[in-house]
Amino acid sequence: MFDRKYLEDEIEKLDGALSNHIKLYLIGGGSMSFQNLKDATKDIDVVVRSADDMKLLRSALLQMGYSVPAISGPYKQMQASAIMENKDGFRWDIFVSVVCGGLKLSDAMAKRAKNLFSMDMVSVNMISLEDIFIFKSITSRERDREDMYLLFIQGLDFNVISDEIIWQNDNNMSAAWVAFFFTGLEEVVERYSIVIPFFDKFHEMAYSDMLSQMILDHLELGSATVENLTQKFAVEDIEIFMESMLIRKSVIKNSDGSFSLNRD
Repeated sequence: MFDRKYLEDEIEKLDGALSNHIKLYLIGGGSMSFQNLKDATKDIDVVVRSADDMKLLRSALLQMGYSVPAISGPYKQMQASAIMENKDGFRWDIFVSVVCGGLKLSDAMAKRAKNLFSMDMVSVNMISLEDIFIFKSITSRERDREDMYLLFIQGLDFNVISDEIIWQNDNNMSAAWVAFFFTGLEEVVERYSIVIPFFDKFHEMAYSDMLSQMILDHLELGSATVENLTQKFAVEDIEIFMESMLIRKSVIKNSDGSFSLNRD
């Protein structure tokens, strides 16, 4: 495990190795360490907002002696754009705008973030506790559930979390994202016996999200009518659901009562 001082030293080294200025958003245990919520962390999860920034960061870390480690399990599922590790075993998980293939660093998240410090070539920003909670919910690493509980007992604004989840759902073309979010919530609720605001609302959103994904998977095999889909999924008013959820996101289209994937 690596403490705040170690993280600060690595970022100072990074500042000296960068060839151009970049802005980092800390989204995980590293951010919690800087906010004095954790004594130490195994890695640092950062989001940059462009592929160019990711290339600059990766190049600088290579100069610092980092290399690409073998990855598996939960780390592979996170779908980082790059993972770099040094000889001490300290790891950078780097994401370009999107984490775990679904959750975006939104403009609202960036606006809520607070600048921790800025150097000549790097600006380090901490996202809000509410947004760390959201990011933690979609990962499957054991310690992330512990971190979610630690964040919860700090006193989170779940109105902010709810608004962000709604925005993410409305602006995410990929289905089944909210289902991962809800799974994380459910695990924390069961493990720590806590009551989470908007839990039922998140459950309904997760159900709709899962149904959307099942429909999309089915349409991968070919087009289907309302009757076909109603029989397949045993859902009443499935046409209304598809109009409101899937066609609105432009992921499917309706051609004379036959639904198909929108590949345009």
